[in-house]
Amino acid sequence: MHNLINAFPLYKFLKYCNSSSHEKIILDCGAGGSNPPLSLFYEFKYKTYGIELSEEQLKKANEFCKMHNMNLNIISGDMTKIPYEREFFSFLFSYNTSVHMKKTDFLRAMQEFYRVLKPNGLCYVNFLGEECDSYGKGTEISAGEFSQKEFGEEVLYSHYTAAELEKYFIGFDIVYCEKRVIRRNIEGKEYISGFLDYILKKL
Repeated sequence: MHNLINAFPLYKFLKYCNSSSHEKIILDCGAGGSNPPLSLFYEFKYKTYGIELSEEQLKKANEFCKMHNMNLNIISGDMTKIPYEREFFSFLFSYNTSVHMKKTDFLRAMQEFYRVLKPNGLCYVNFLGEECDSYGKGTEISAGEFSQKEFGEEVLYSHYTAAELEKYFIGFDIVYCEKRVIRRNIEGKEYISGFLDYILKKL
């Protein structure tokens, strides 16, 4: 039975991938956590690979794989230095990973995404917009980057505009883009999250 994942935009990405004639081989950059989205693609018979920088999140993913008898091939790795050969993957996604990375680091990650994707391969990425509650809060480190204290630790939030993302997509064609603004009411307080979602094709 299908395992419902919380990363709902990836269902649309799956639809695009299923329509491609490329081999079903996919990489998740930032693949850890207790319910890894790679499991969705595994269930659709994709050959899955994942890299995760956080040892804690990697451990949770491995526990999930053991519990569900899935081999998702998630290893320790840095998306700014992806440990795979050039043009190895048909598809690649990175869900919510840009949120807590410096913009300069994610630009390097995008260059790595381009390197490991096959020609005409598809890539999903998303970014925080300026509509988020976190925009403007804390200490501004650089344009759109804010450091906030959460539970005694410094947490980085990086926010983007559609215009500034143009330099991130060099070598890619935008095949789908969507701006999402999510409002949630939790215990009488409203929270707003804004996202920019993209599906890209390597030229």
